[in-house]
Amino acid sequence: MHTRRFFFIVSFLLAVISAKGQQLPTNQSNSTAKGQITSTLVDSTTHLPVPFATVALLSETGTILTGQTTNDAGHFTFSELALGTYGLQITYVGYQPRILTGLSLTSSQPVRSLGRLLLRPESRQLNEVRVTSQKALIEEKSDRLVYNAGSDITNKGGTAVDVLRKAPMLTVDVSGNVQIRGSSSIKVLLNGRPSGLLARNLSEALKMIPANTIQSVEVITSPAARYDAEGAGGVINIITKKQLKGSNGSLDVTAGNYVQSLGGSYGLKRDKFGLTFSGNTNAEREKSIIDVTRTSLVNGQTAGELFQRTSANNIHPGWFGDLSMEYAFDTLNRVNLSISSWGGAWPTSNTGFYRFRNAENRVTQEYNQVVDQQNPFGNIEGNLAYTRAFRKPKQELSFLGQYSYTFDNSHYSSNQFSLTEQPLYRETSTNRSHNPQWTWQIDYIHPFSRNGQQVFEVGAKMVRRDVSSLYEVYTSQPDNVALLLLSTDRSNTFTYDQQVAAGYASLKLVNRTFWTLQLGTRLENTTMSGQFKHSISPFRVQFTNFIPSIILSKQLTEQQSVKLTYTQRISRPMIWDLNPYINASDPKNLMAGNRQLRPELAHLTEISYSLTTPKGAYLNLALYRRQTDNSIDDVRSVDTSGVSLTTRQNVARNERTGLNINAAGQLGRNWKINGGGEFYYAQFNSPALQVQNSGWLWQFTLNLAYQLPRQYTLQANGIYSTGWILLQGKNSAWYDYSLAVRKEFWDKKANLTLGINNPFTYPFRQQNESQSATFRAYTANQYFTRSLKLTFSWQFGQVRSAPDEPVRKITNDDTRSK
Repeated sequence: MHTRRFFFIVSFLLAVISAKGQQLPTNQSNSTAKGQITSTLVDSTTHLPVPFATVALLSETGTILTGQTTNDAGHFTFSELALGTYGLQITYVGYQPRILTGLSLTSSQPVRSLGRLLLRPESRQLNEVRVTSQKALIEEKSDRLVYNAGSDITNKGGTAVDVLRKAPMLTVDVSGNVQIRGSSSIKVLLNGRPSGLLARNLSEALKMIPANTIQSVEVITSPAARYDAEGAGGVINIITKKQLKGSNGSLDVTAGNYVQSLGGSYGLKRDKFGLTFSGNTNAEREKSIIDVTRTSLVNGQTAGELFQRTSANNIHPGWFGDLSMEYAFDTLNRVNLSISSWGGAWPTSNTGFYRFRNAENRVTQEYNQVVDQQNPFGNIEGNLAYTRAFRKPKQELSFLGQYSYTFDNSHYSSNQFSLTEQPLYRETSTNRSHNPQWTWQIDYIHPFSRNGQQVFEVGAKMVRRDVSSLYEVYTSQPDNVALLLLSTDRSNTFTYDQQVAAGYASLKLVNRTFWTLQLGTRLENTTMSGQFKHSISPFRVQFTNFIPSIILSKQLTEQQSVKLTYTQRISRPMIWDLNPYINASDPKNLMAGNRQLRPELAHLTEISYSLTTPKGAYLNLALYRRQTDNSIDDVRSVDTSGVSLTTRQNVARNERTGLNINAAGQLGRNWKINGGGEFYYAQFNSPALQVQNSGWLWQFTLNLAYQLPRQYTLQANGIYSTGWILLQGKNSAWYDYSLAVRKEFWDKKANLTLGINNPFTYPFRQQNESQSATFRAYTANQYFTRSLKLTFSWQFGQVRSAPDEPVRKITNDDTRSK
């Protein structure tokens, strides 16, 4: 039913677009009355295309008539022009402006193809100049939507969580959990490469990255073949701010009641050599109160009822440092080396009250509990890349390697007391995990045409992960609470190996009528094996996935385009999904891995339409459908004593059909506005559990910015969501909003930003209802998110503007976080 409805909507939208496209030949029916100017911009030094440069069409008297930006291949075309004489004005940051005049279109020569136009890099010295122009908050590129976080002052003093909350097509709840169109199976990259930190606990790891360092966020919902197939939802690429040529740095200090941070960077970049260091330390506070009422069921009848209230108030400290070096032997050969390290702790300590009533409604358990849970971690990784460019634009060969080592330890101690403060039960546990990882990759790009529009890509990759987990549990004895003894049936050593070998090929074709077809295929072979020191039998699984991808797009006019995509994605279970270690820090709410997990497969289809007006207004509509077979979902069961066990299982199929809307523009001279929304239908179906859950949902985001005199800027941001559907339940609506004011001074080299989050909400409340054959539960969450922060930012040094050189680094994007 829903499938037929989806394809009916797709057919209708295609018919509308087709009708729109068929109107163009009518305007061009008299070929002698219309003309065209077309060309490709290239760098005069490297002879590589210059994408996203601004090209303005001038009248014979020099008046600007219209404008556009070059595409990925540096190409632009002005069509439907009346016969006459025109000029072009070409500008781009880091290049010398160029103006062409006397371009005549006549009946005998209505088309002017200017071939390749050379742009010369700007090399003059600037004395402590700051680039103050701002990009639009939302931009569309050939295969992704880009949120330019550097243009959003409400991010000042925040973390990457605050930034992702405002990016298109992403949902970040009040706990920091990230989803793309409802899927938490995503790949998150940092500057196009993976991070061991981001792979383990995404919501916590994002709090380590200061928002001040983020330039943009790229959201890729239909990744091409060059991306790893891992991640059913898609790819998020976080781009940090780049180093300009020269010697310069920055300092950022934030003070607030919920977040404090100190960070900075310094870089030195010459013609052939570049060195950049950045570092940050921060601490973020999380405070919450959670009430749970859960009824145990046997054959539909009440077998007991648990009430619990837990309160948490934790400080999460963390730090990171990154050292990057690059050297260009000449214009065609360069090498990049980067070393980064992360560290911190994620305490989740809490206090709680528990009361359990049996089937006769008598209180059989009533106690207080104190849990001290610590999770210190550390990561160090190195990337080495060599890139060989060729004289032909876009032709490139690269070799990449990466080594990453992560330790991820956890420890908890749980103590139960009677209401008269007498000790009842004690338990402690440690889990020491180590994860070394090697990656090798080779990529080759071969253009078939001088303009770089016909491109063939091919590559191969190998990943090896060797993970170990040593866990031990000690419990007290009924006759001696002070004595802790090893629980042998809950202690073990788990070693896990994973190898992924992949190869891909992709072909991109563009014709003269502005149709673009990109076909790709990726073949991945995965081997997973696990061994235990005692009691549990080993396992070994091997599988091969053939992943196709198709992207078909059409430039309808200079301002309008349409795109249709299809691809498949897979999600492999990682060690924390497979490890049978039971986390019993809360004895009434157990969590464990499942070594029987197998990968899930998702099918993604999307059709989108985009419009950009000459005045810069932007609109994107995307109709999509995602179907995930054998999906990995959290499944909870509850016994008659009120104890729940949550594991991940391959027991369901989930589907999601929706419409995304993203828009941006300017109201008057000083107002900027952008926002987006999503309306979708989600459905879960598990014959194994005899569970079905579905519903219609929507969400909406809005950003407003107003430029005041005397270098003041006001900005506001808000999001509202009706909640989300889960396999066994549903969450209620939630919202988040922030306000900020910024004052620039010292020649715009420094600024102060005062921000406040949720000033009229204390606390924020959210409910969750869930049920299955063994339980029925109601959860009331209170999150304390009202916060105030003041951020001082200072940029210093001398710079020379220069075109950015692409830096190739390993993109181990098969790692995901769920």
